[in-house]
Amino acid sequence: MSVAKKNKWKRALNHLRFSYEEIEMIKEISIDTAQDFQMYYENFCRTRGINIAELNDRHRNRVEDLYNIEKVIPDSEHSDEPEIHPPGDTTIALHNKSSDKLDDKHQMTADETAMHEAFSKLFKKIALKIHPDRLHDMPPEEREVKISMFQRANKSLEDKKYFILLDIASQLKIQTPKNYDQQTRWMKKETTFLEQKIKKEKSTYNFLFSEAETDEERDQLVSGFMLQVFQIHVE
Repeated sequence: MSVAKKNKWKRALNHLRFSYEEIEMIKEISIDTAQDFQMYYENFCRTRGINIAELNDRHRNRVEDLYNIEKVIPDSEHSDEPEIHPPGDTTIALHNKSSDKLDDKHQMTADETAMHEAFSKLFKKIALKIHPDRLHDMPPEEREVKISMFQRANKSLEDKKYFILLDIASQLKIQTPKNYDQQTRWMKKETTFLEQKIKKEKSTYNFLFSEAETDEERDQLVSGFMLQVFQIHVE
């Protein structure tokens, strides 16, 4: 591999790693913020004399049509504790009405097929070294580490996070696939797809709430949510 091609491959690999790390971080932030957003939303309605249960019932058809599920709006007045939905479950999830819907199911391209075949072979090489059935004579602590590594490799293949397989293979001194051109093309395409998902995650109400710095910004966010879902203006 030429130096230029190797550097191009490395850049694509690093960018892909970063994109995966970023989307996981954003999802974690959204999950952590979900309850805070809901509590603020409930207080916002309470201080303005808005009955959430009645609002949900009055606009249920629109809610179901907008989010395509049976019940998505917080309705703490029908239960002892508020029902908290994780981000992506649309309790306050989409900031832009079904903005950038992404389809995770698609026909595999030639590059994707080649990548899966190449990294399936790499996984088999990894399994020959650290499959749990091959570790009986290993000290318990080392065996536990290797089993964890094997499980991580297995999940990485299932999730098509091939860069993790590259890292594990490097640790085990196993030769990695040499189809660098295909890897680079695939990694760039995957990064573009992840960037679209990142953009969508950043447009959720939970994440935007985590970014808000003042009550005025939070009020505007809740007002926008109520306008989107219920088509009502609330100051």
